Amino acid sequence: MRSAKILRVKSVGDFYIIEDELSRLLLNDKRPLDPDKIDPIELAYLIYIGDFKVYVDGRQVSISDVLHSGDLERFMVYLDLRNRGLYVKPVRDGKIDMLVWDKKKNALSSNPQYMIKILDEGRGIKTTELLELTDYAERNRMKLILALLSSEGTLTYYRAFTIEPTQRDAEWLRVRQVGELKGP
Repeated sequence: MRSAKILRVKSVGDFYIIEDELSRLLLNDKRPLDPDKIDPIELAYLIYIGDFKVYVDGRQVSISDVLHSGDLERFMVYLDLRNRGLYVKPVRDGKIDMLVWDKKKNALSSNPQYMIKILDEGRGIKTTELLELTDYAERNRMKLILALLSSEGTLTYYRAFTIEPTQRDAEWLRVRQVGELKGP
């Protein structure tokens, strides 16, 4: 059995901040984007994998101690994506929930490949919001992924994207509209 390293952080609002130089060095290879600031989901993951004993403001904590209200679904998606070997960065206070880099990409030298929006079964998304997110992702050369979490805890991913209508689609629409205008 390997011994867990001690990680000391302090709570600052919605995030945690590295408390000492040794903790900073321990996380150096695991936190390339912002080595001093840790999202609660990332901290819960470090506790989950068992490499660290985490102390917040001097007190040892568990996963449930560091996750905020509503973070369980986000943690489940984060854990699944990390288990798939992807680099994941949670996003707070935004329209999306996470940014994800491909397995072979370096988060420091490349842009994220995916934007993740988490949806719970029974709580949908407005069509206009979905269209705005899809447009934003495509303009920034990313793919929008909808992570649907069922009430049983099953996680399913869907890719949202726009398509350009073909000439055939335009003709079908024109015929359909003319037929609707004539009526019965």
